[in-house]
Amino acid sequence: MFGLRKYKLLNTLIGIVWLAAACGSPSQSQSDISTAVARTVQARDSLTEVVSIPTTTPQTNIETTVTPAVTPTSVPTLASAPSDPNCIGATLVSETPPDGVIMKPGEYFWKTWTFLNSGTCTWNSSFKLVYRSGDLMGGLASYPLPEDVLPGEQKDISIYLKAPDTEGTFTGYWQLQTPWDATFGAGPYSEPFYVEVVVSSKEKPKYGITSITYEVVRDPAIGCPTNVSYTVHATITVNGPFDFEYYWNQSDGNESGKKSMEFTEAASQTISREWVVGKGDSPNPRWMTVTVTLPKYQEYEKAYILNNCP
Repeated sequence: MFGLRKYKLLNTLIGIVWLAAACGSPSQSQSDISTAVARTVQARDSLTEVVSIPTTTPQTNIETTVTPAVTPTSVPTLASAPSDPNCIGATLVSETPPDGVIMKPGEYFWKTWTFLNSGTCTWNSSFKLVYRSGDLMGGLASYPLPEDVLPGEQKDISIYLKAPDTEGTFTGYWQLQTPWDATFGAGPYSEPFYVEVVVSSKEKPKYGITSITYEVVRDPAIGCPTNVSYTVHATITVNGPFDFEYYWNQSDGNESGKKSMEFTEAASQTISREWVVGKGDSPNPRWMTVTVTLPKYQEYEKAYILNNCP
């Protein structure tokens, strides 16, 4: 198609040249005509170059770099606090070793608290044991709970600690933390619980009783039957291996016989004694206490019993 158009145009140009030569002056020389024909041929060649359109060969080995879209980093959000005001509650049932335990400098030990979940919400692995203040004793700032604790269930929570390298008494305070970042302790006032150690480098440190605490249980809990039973539970805690003798003393002079207790390590043991109060008995307050006789005589605080059915 392009070749036919090329030759038609070439013939037209040659015709125009000859016509111009015929109409020119007689004096135009043969050389001028030859020049005109040469330029016409040159124009033909130039036209051929213009009409010949080069084809484009696609490139098959081009490497294309695709920049991935940037995905925004998700920001973790805290869980929402439940609307139930009784969701969170904890009761400290026991602990080992007891507070005031005597240890060597740098001694490693497990601290275990036994808690009762007294709330209505389950403690899952999103709950944590968190350090609050005092001596950290080589522990971490927080520990996730190892397993679920259902409402009304008791579970042990243990951490591995190290006694300080210097002598003295050291205390570290801890709390529990919810997934919505609220902290709570134990008991009705949600107080922090703690670990307390006494560091001593002595070969034979002075072991002994560090505390005696009481709990009075009434049976029945309410009402005024013919007889009401009051049981006094005394929890005795020592800071190391210790043997002693004791007896129960009470306000009406009804003492128990002497008894002995033996501890092979720092721990707590509970002893109990019952007092039955009859309906119509004196309303005056009654009390019981534990008195240690050996190795050294020591009186402790009293547990009071109130007769509310005189």
